[in-house]
Amino acid sequence: MAPPLRPLVLALLVALIPGCRSERPPPGITVLIESPPESLDSRLTLSATGQRLAQLITPGLIISDDSGTPVPDLAESFRELSPTLVEFTLRPGLTFHDGSALTAEDVKATYDSLWDAAIASPRAERFAALERVEVVDARTVRFHLRRPYTPLITDLSLGILPAERVSAADKEAQGRAPIGAGPFRFDSQPDEDHLTLAPFAGHYRGAPAIPRLYFRVVRDETTRVLELLKGRADLVLNALSPAVLPALEREPSLRILTKAGTGFAYLGFNLRTGPLADERVRQALCHLVDVGPLVHYKFHGLATAANGMLPRSHWAWAPVEGCRYDPAEAARLLDAAGYPDPDGPGGAPRLSLQLKTSTDRFRRSVALVLQEQLARGGVAVEVRSLEFGTFFNDIRRGNFELFTLKWASVIEPDLMRSAYHSGGVPSEANHWGGFNRGALRDEALDALLDEASRVSTPERKALYARIQERLDTLVPVVPLWHEDSVAVASRRLQDFEPSAHGMFTPLARARMVEP
Repeated sequence: MAPPLRPLVLALLVALIPGCRSERPPPGITVLIESPPESLDSRLTLSATGQRLAQLITPGLIISDDSGTPVPDLAESFRELSPTLVEFTLRPGLTFHDGSALTAEDVKATYDSLWDAAIASPRAERFAALERVEVVDARTVRFHLRRPYTPLITDLSLGILPAERVSAADKEAQGRAPIGAGPFRFDSQPDEDHLTLAPFAGHYRGAPAIPRLYFRVVRDETTRVLELLKGRADLVLNALSPAVLPALEREPSLRILTKAGTGFAYLGFNLRTGPLADERVRQALCHLVDVGPLVHYKFHGLATAANGMLPRSHWAWAPVEGCRYDPAEAARLLDAAGYPDPDGPGGAPRLSLQLKTSTDRFRRSVALVLQEQLARGGVAVEVRSLEFGTFFNDIRRGNFELFTLKWASVIEPDLMRSAYHSGGVPSEANHWGGFNRGALRDEALDALLDEASRVSTPERKALYARIQERLDTLVPVVPLWHEDSVAVASRRLQDFEPSAHGMFTPLARARMVEP
């Protein structure tokens, strides 16, 4: 019998045989996400995942805290010199990940690039009121507005890029391997499902304590749960259904961290043509949806029934009547709209519609409950589940009748103007980036939304009360609930506190410990 191979010889053979080398990645924290970002350039990304990742790499002048108040980030301070002029002072000594200095010239170049047709930024319309950006000195920049526009401060969270990287020629490179001034720098992205970020020693707050961040796309919820239980993942943020949380809570290696959230879930309508173009039909469907049981049984207390986009804690929230669960009123409205019951309860439907949702198991289960509730009122609904990228593209292009979706966070109430103003309907002209995906068009509402964007906060509050009343009548969507921000974290991730808006930025203040 041949003598056993010495350990050193065995190690050399393993190293020489192709495919046998085992290279462990550097230590770090693994974060699971549901879908890949369409871009890491904050000028181009529309998805919540893309925006949250971009914030870690390319922060903006400001960031919004949990209350929705804008606070300085790359800016040291800001002040309103007049209703149409805002001045920002940058923090001293800011540098980009490539070592170059971040100055007011980079801020100006970033915002000027939004108007480049070759960039085709879907966020450009948010800055329609911006006339020009003026560089006063290396650390001082002024934003000149064409008209008063109160939400500007919140919108200045757009990631600042090096002036040398803002052109259309660098658009692909910046979207794939961005350079910014955030707490984490881009390290690698071998494919769309894997992204590695490294701590940036030159960040103004110092390098984060986490040695590496590994973001991995896991589309299936069951697989995300198993990866947590097996210790192969350290964080899942707002990507697990409440039904699985009790089992995870009993696992000693994991923690459930929650915070009241600002996200808003809704049932969307296509108002362009067909039955849903009739306000009475939309009101009827709203009266057939019973949100209470959904919140109680599906969320186990981790959501609050909504009566509109704004959570009750928001400064601009106003009470409205809402479309209470009322099947009798729904029947009356459908009769009036020309959709009578053809043969009594349980027979042929009054009308038939298709509801699109993602393949996420929890979202599909919610869609099936909505299907059942609407069927009781004589509305037959076909539920169609699609991979998220396909689903989201259909929604952007108006290829739907009904859909379920959620705003990941609601910070600035001017989001209602983006979501419901007739100027925000997606089209080729705005690169399908408009947020009024149902195509609501109402001149009276447009006027109120425009006025609310121009006046001071006390006046805005009164206007938003009127806006919420108008939306309660028009019913462009059925308000469902505001979901809590829920993080499932391993014991290796310490000092992490969820953001109310579901951001990844708290990772910059967290640390990693080995068990």
